[in-house]
Amino acid sequence: MTSLPLASTAPRASKIPLRSALQLRSDPYTWWPKKYLELGPVYRVALPTDRKPWIVIAGREANELVAKEGAQLFDQKATYPKAPKVLRTEMHPSFTEGALQRHLRRQVAPGFSRQAADPHLPAMMAWVREYVDRWRPGQVIRVTEETARIGLNCISLFATGRELDGDSEAIRKYAISFTQVLALGWPVAALNFGRTGRARVEIDEMIERRLAEHEQTPPGRDRAPDYFDFLLRGTLPDGSPLPHRERVVFGQIPFKNMGVYAGRVINHVLMQLVQRPEVLEQVQPEIDRVMADDELTLEEIASMEATQAAVKETLRILPTAVTLQRTVGQPFEFGGYQFEVGDRLFTPLSATHFLPEFFPDPERFDIDRYSPERGEDRQRYVYNPFGLGHHACVAQGVFEALTMVVVGGVLYRWKLDAPYKLHTVFDALPGPDPKHEMRVIERRTVAPPPGVRRRSPTQRYSLSAAMLDAIDGAPEVTLEDDEMLFAQGDQPDCLYFILDGKLRVSTDRGDGEVVELATLGPGEVVGEIGILHGLPRVATVRAEGPVTLLSVDEETFARAVVESDITARELGDLAVRRHAGALIAQLFDAGRRMPRLGRHGHVLELELEPGTTLFRHGDPAENYFLVASGSLEELAESLMGEPRVLREIQAPDCIGEIGLIDGRPRPTTVRAGPDGAKLLSLDRNAFVRVSQGDESQAAVSLVAKIRFDDADDDDED
Repeated sequence: MTSLPLASTAPRASKIPLRSALQLRSDPYTWWPKKYLELGPVYRVALPTDRKPWIVIAGREANELVAKEGAQLFDQKATYPKAPKVLRTEMHPSFTEGALQRHLRRQVAPGFSRQAADPHLPAMMAWVREYVDRWRPGQVIRVTEETARIGLNCISLFATGRELDGDSEAIRKYAISFTQVLALGWPVAALNFGRTGRARVEIDEMIERRLAEHEQTPPGRDRAPDYFDFLLRGTLPDGSPLPHRERVVFGQIPFKNMGVYAGRVINHVLMQLVQRPEVLEQVQPEIDRVMADDELTLEEIASMEATQAAVKETLRILPTAVTLQRTVGQPFEFGGYQFEVGDRLFTPLSATHFLPEFFPDPERFDIDRYSPERGEDRQRYVYNPFGLGHHACVAQGVFEALTMVVVGGVLYRWKLDAPYKLHTVFDALPGPDPKHEMRVIERRTVAPPPGVRRRSPTQRYSLSAAMLDAIDGAPEVTLEDDEMLFAQGDQPDCLYFILDGKLRVSTDRGDGEVVELATLGPGEVVGEIGILHGLPRVATVRAEGPVTLLSVDEETFARAVVESDITARELGDLAVRRHAGALIAQLFDAGRRMPRLGRHGHVLELELEPGTTLFRHGDPAENYFLVASGSLEELAESLMGEPRVLREIQAPDCIGEIGLIDGRPRPTTVRAGPDGAKLLSLDRNAFVRVSQGDESQAAVSLVAKIRFDDADDDDED
């Protein structure tokens, strides 16, 4: 029996409910952290519309609790009791718990992945360009209406392959009313009348038409697969197909989320950039480079580092997921209080965005927070713009890419003026006043800045130990010259990462003519389309000379996409790096002599004691390292004192390639982990010789050299 006081006795933010409500409306973002600093991690807030006060849990530890234990402690069905009546189904990934919730989330998450969005980026970009080209100098635009119209049409292109049917402003307002009914206690009847009621019917009818069209015309040569194709493949936990109503309800998700959440993000980002010329000056060259033609890819978007930082900083100071509602389903203790079943909670995840111990000078708009040197967003459970835990926003990757497309497309074409001070209103969530207007100043005529469009370095992902084990167990596949990997029309079972050699990709157009499409080399991926979308192979792939591949099965790739929204190329780079490191580790264990590259460089074995610094922030990049055993810790400089550990680099993995490729100094400090580390170190000359300019190929080429070319290297000494 606990002796802790009940959470229902925690201090109140105010004894007058109306005062709390008015303060929240006037200061919806920073009110929560102010009360956290005043009252601690547990307090209560009473609102005029509720009979009982809400209990608030706030701070980093509260966020960690939600992320780690939310699935066991909280009950979404109790939090949103009106959801089944409004949706006309008991099954929805946002309003269920347990095994059913996990299964339903797996049905929609791959369809919202960045990998799934990639083929639709050119169509989104083309639509944005065509639409904003209709603007004229001197025109005044209602920012909320315009960003909603552009965003909803883009999400429709992503989800269904076609632009929106219907009134975008009515759909936006319906999405807001839907959230007001479920989260704020509005009567269900609010969804049935007037413009909102018509929009509710029209969006369901549009979804039903699009689903029927997709069933009649499966994806293939004539159209790219999209989110609705995932719905048609979706199943219930017993393996039976998703019923029609569930398909329609799941089809509403992208449109509702755009209407309530993502449209506000686009609106806020556009305002921040237009009103902050010093930030736009850093962002504009990236926009001009990437938006200059139609070849828009996720890799190009990932190369827009300043623009991404501006989006992140906007989401920090103007988050959409300000606070979550939860209902306690299992008793627990937190912050010196006992929580009972039925307690209703607010969990303001964004409160940590405004705490100076995590974000120094938190009121300042500073895109340098997200530089490798500082990495303030990489602190766990601190930066949470899209929620946390098993109910975090499933569409985060898509909405981030879409924001870049819309904001980039607008600012590439036009110079704008935003002569207003942000006024935040509260409908379903805090957001910009719909009356805010921008003025179109002049059309920009630009040429892309000097330099080539580059393949961006992949992001580094933290996958679960089970997932890393699955990737490490990926088998090798070897092919002889002209041997077929798979044929057009075959059913997919694996995707493949090229370790060594080349693959030739061709297609039969149906009239007997075979067309060569591409030749792929080390570090590239093949077969991901069929695996992700369940489609027959769209091309034939053969070896061009001897080839060595890594094979990753469908289940492993699908789990990685759901777990971390990782793309095939990012998973490939991770798998190849770890595969290379594992082979290096085997050589260490066997006492194998490392190759000598003579005048072409040196390869050395290093052994570091725990805590020994490998290199420091600002050091010149002179070596590339493969971790054979143990681990390294990458550190970020902290303005508040001790450096923070950003991530652990476990064997087998590598570090240091970006500085050698780009000529940049070390962005962070790296030291040996608690058990020390054994490394293989290549100097610049050795790296250049074996890498041929690609970070994933560097490791692969090195392994090939150590395994097969020792004699040649010895001859050169």
